[in-house]
This record gives sequence, structure tokens and C-alpha cells, in this order.
Amino acid sequence: MIGINFSSQKSRARLAISLGTLALFACVPLGDAVAAPVCSPTGFSRDNINLTAALINPGDVSGDVDATGCNIGVYFTQNGRVRNANVHGANYFGIVNNGARVEVANSTISDIGEKPFNGTQHGVAIYWAFGSAAKGNIHDNVVWNYQKGGIVVNGPNASSNIQQNTVIGLGPVDFIAQNGIQAGFGADTQIQQNTVSGNSYTGAGGASSGGILVVGGDCYGGPTTTNTRVQNNTGVANDVGVWFSNLGTPPACNPVSTTTKDTADGNALVNNAVTNTTGNGTGPYQAGVSDQGSGDMIQNNYICGPGYPGSDTGGLFAIDVTATNNPTVKNNTICAAAPTGMASLLAAPRGNASKASPVQ
Repeated sequence: MIGINFSSQKSRARLAISLGTLALFACVPLGDAVAAPVCSPTGFSRDNINLTAALINPGDVSGDVDATGCNIGVYFTQNGRVRNANVHGANYFGIVNNGARVEVANSTISDIGEKPFNGTQHGVAIYWAFGSAAKGNIHDNVVWNYQKGGIVVNGPNASSNIQQNTVIGLGPVDFIAQNGIQAGFGADTQIQQNTVSGNSYTGAGGASSGGILVVGGDCYGGPTTTNTRVQNNTGVANDVGVWFSNLGTPPACNPVSTTTKDTADGNALVNNAVTNTTGNGTGPYQAGVSDQGSGDMIQNNYICGPGYPGSDTGGLFAIDVTATNNPTVKNNTICAAAPTGMASLLAAPRGNASKASPVQ
């Protein structure tokens, strides 16, 4: 269907409010400043490095956390809370929850990665660690200027409601395939009412970026991620707006046959440009919603712009169900161009399944 059709005044208001948040970056009260201590080893390793952190198990955190020179801003193995904080400057992670119950709310997390950014696969603003029982909600934060990922919740014992966050990627870049929000490898999450923008990869290597990525399966080295509801989010200028990618045994990496039942419902997904170049192998791969799983549902979404055309156009889709099993697709609105009011936001920033580039 071509054209713009909002079913209610409420849905029009939701889209307008969500898009307005793109202009908000660090407008949170800082409270009492937290002086950054000497970077201390955590015992948490990546790339054979014992990562250091500016704060380790600090309980409640607010105010400024300058983690410049550290690998991690705030590291938790004990319960805690980050509220009204400004965490910035670390090169591997902004906040890590490694098996505790932690709330992250009303905070800004930024400048997480190498200086300058490069293609190494780290630099995640908020991370619920794979293999841990990390729990706690992540809501009402503004996340930007991350190297690899905005919010990542990984592993079969991890859980989080990820709600009302604004996650802003770098825009089209050729050195790394960023992802905005990732739920992976069996994590129990609900992803609702977030605004995710500017996760767009222009480089080589057969990769695309995901705005919201739900990922798992043997192809990626972990359990499938099932029964995840991705609902009422706004995605702007991401290679793939919502990407369900549960893939089976390599090297075939076909969509799993076991039921996944992930749902994309009521999301507004817009892309007015074709910027990806190699996600489809020899050409671009972009989609409003891409589904690789079994028994997933795609309904009531608004998908718009020439970056997400209504039919397969050389690796460009509004909804891609060409490599999935038994999807339900209904009541989605597809249009050729974004509403006029969105133009300023968008101007700047096949047989086998396309493969995502997740964090583990």
C-alpha cells in the first residue's frame, strides 16, 4: 500500500514525540559530580585484556563519570543503579552489568570507543554481559557516539525491559557496522518505545547495520532469542530498522526451524536513502523489517522511504521474509516517501539469509 495512513491521533502523536527526541542529547541533570578514580582492574576480560574501570560496584551512581583512559566506565557484579549520570570516555564499555541487578535510567552515555573510532568490534555504551545473569531495566537514557553498539543485552540468563531510550548512531560510516539496540543469545527482553537512528554501514565485507537487532542461533555461536516483542519504536536511517536473525548451523546458516515467535508490532521505520553497499554480498541490503526465524509476527508497522521500498529492489525491502519460516505479516503500512516534517531528520545522518554483525 502506498501512502501515509495513521490509524489514530494517538499514533500520530507518538511518532511526533519520538522523532522530537532526536534533538535531545545530554539534557539530564548531573547532580553531584563523581570524581573518576584511577582505572582499576575488574577481572572481566576481552581480547586477552583484563579490563579496567573507573568505578567498580559503586552502588548508586549519579553525576559525571569521566572514564577517559579506562576500558569501562562503571562495572557491576553487585546490585546497583545508574540514574541522572553522564558516563563517557571509556574505550570498551560505558556500563557493564556482569551478573547483578542494575537499573540504568535518565542518564547519558557517550564517547565509548577508540579515539578516533575504528573497526575493532568493541565500544558498547550499555552491556549486559553474555554468560551472566545480568538483570535490570534500561530506560529513559540518551546514548550516542558509540563505536559498535548502543545497548546490548546478551545471554540466556540475562533480562531487561529496554524502554524509551534514544540511541543515536554515527550515521553512514565505512569502518564498522554499528547496531543500536541488540537482544541476543537467549536474552529475555521487551524493546518498546525507543528511538534509534543512524546505524548505517557503507563499507566492504558483506555487512549491514541494525537499528534494533534480535539475534541468536548456532551460526552466531549462541542460543536462539525467542518471544521478544519489539513494539512502538521509531527507527530512522538505519540499514535495517528491526532485524530478527536466528540462524542455524554453519556454514549454511539457514533460519532456524524451531519456533522463535519474535514480534515487530507498531514500529515506525523510515529510511530515505540507500547507503549500504555490500550487505547483500554483491550489493546493498536494507529493510524496514528483516525476518530470519520461525513463526515470527510482523504487524501494524509503518515503513517508509526509498531506502525501504515496497518490493525487492536489488536487496532493498520494506519487509524481507525471503529467508524465514512461517511468518505472519499483516496490517503494515508502506509508503514511498517520508512525511515532509521528517525530511530534515533524514537528509543527514535471495536464497541465503543476510547475516547481521552482533556483539557477543
